[in-house]
Amino acid sequence: MGVITNKKIPFAARAQRLNIYLLLLALFMLAQQFTYTIYLWGFRLLFVVVTLQVALGNIDPEWDFKKTARKTLIILLVIAAIFIISIVVTPYLVELGRPKRAF
Repeated sequence: MGVITNKKIPFAARAQRLNIYLLLLALFMLAQQFTYTIYLWGFRLLFVVVTLQVALGNIDPEWDFKKTARKTLIILLVIAAIFIISIVVTPYLVELGRPKRAF
């Protein structure tokens, strides 16, 4: 007989597992061909879950709630900062690529 232990799964591991399940759900919602509304919600869910996967994929599965939340928030803020900086910088980069006008 095996020993039954009541070891609780750490929060980070549960969050990562839930995120994978939500990713699969989003993909099934995108793959269905019945309702356009479900397709749209699947696309929105996929956007959120993939962004969370970037954060949750970079944390240790053994972490507790506090450490997981703190590190996930930091990673999401870095992602948001990169996104905002890219929006601000893009017009300048496009202008650099255009040929100069001769007057």
